[in-house]
Amino acid sequence: MIQEKTKVPAKEKEPEKNSRKFYYVIGALALVIIVLAFFIFKGPAGPQLSPKMKQMQETVQQIQQLETSIQEKQNEVFDILSDYKTKTGEELPEVNIMNLSPEQKKVLEEKIKNEKDVSIKSLLQDILDKNNDIHNLNARVQELETLLPKPHLVEKGENHYQIAMNFLLNEKGVDKARAMELVERTLLFEPIIPGFKIWNFYAEDEYGTFITQGSAPISPNQIQRKVKKELVDAKDKAIAEKDQLQSDITEMELRRSELISQLDLLNQEKQNMLGKMSNLNDQNQEMQAALNSVYFAMDRRKNLTKNGIIKGGFLRSTKLQKVDIAMFDRSLDLRGDPKITATAADFQLSKIKDITIYPSYFKRDRDYKVEFNEVGQSVTITIIDIKKFMSEKIAIAIE
Repeated sequence: MIQEKTKVPAKEKEPEKNSRKFYYVIGALALVIIVLAFFIFKGPAGPQLSPKMKQMQETVQQIQQLETSIQEKQNEVFDILSDYKTKTGEELPEVNIMNLSPEQKKVLEEKIKNEKDVSIKSLLQDILDKNNDIHNLNARVQELETLLPKPHLVEKGENHYQIAMNFLLNEKGVDKARAMELVERTLLFEPIIPGFKIWNFYAEDEYGTFITQGSAPISPNQIQRKVKKELVDAKDKAIAEKDQLQSDITEMELRRSELISQLDLLNQEKQNMLGKMSNLNDQNQEMQAALNSVYFAMDRRKNLTKNGIIKGGFLRSTKLQKVDIAMFDRSLDLRGDPKITATAADFQLSKIKDITIYPSYFKRDRDYKVEFNEVGQSVTITIIDIKKFMSEKIAIAIE
């Protein structure tokens, strides 16, 4: 009997198959990592400048370097002028130090020649030498500028984007959408100040723009450093304020629990204080009203005499008696309308003929005035000297 060889099941080959898949995956991942690493270390490619644009860029960079050197020389001249003034107590008003004319140079050279003090002569010579350096650097700037198109001289209120769009739209006739696209991918400089020179280039659908100091008192680099410093300072200040705020918040949280525990007590004290304040306010209002009011008893003369409020006789003047304040049962707050009115009907009279106020030192038409209506049915007493009547007790006799 012939024995058959045992067949290996197909599933036993799966480990080998899975192993090959594993290596494929590892290889693919390695390729991805290599490609990513290439782009990471290579960096973004960005648009390549044409040779002409690159040459213009290099020329502008040379101008920027020369302008930086000019400004450094000018600063050195200012320092020398300061030393000169310190030593001599004088200035050099007769010359434009930064741009000496041939005649001014001769004046300065003559001054150097005649100067006896060696240190001052050295300062003057330094000024002359640096002026020559500035003159040569300016000449080099002008020489390089002749290699470039005419620049735009920045005026007050302009910005780089506006200048760039105006150049492409109005000078080069570029379509607005394309102009916006070109400007959008171009590095613009802000802020710009009057005197800066903006160099715009456009050829074969390629746009570039650069900036130099021109006649401005400060360079673009100095502005960038200033803006950067302001941003850094603002950031540092914000961080410091944030840290302080966090510290304040922590302290407030610690106090919060204390304040909550004291809240009920404070509320109770508050209610007590409000009650006291209300009472004090009422008392104050009463006192103010009392101080600013006149108290009076108003009645027919015979009734006032009968009640003992006034007293007088045939040969004696009528006077106000010292009686209980309760007898002066009416009052008028003189801070309002200082008028007292009465009608004949109030006193069972057909007509009011006369009004007299006691004490008699209150004088009619000086301290007060009396006005009757046409038929004498009513009378109005107007207080003229308000201060004189304040807190006084008076009797108003009606006849």
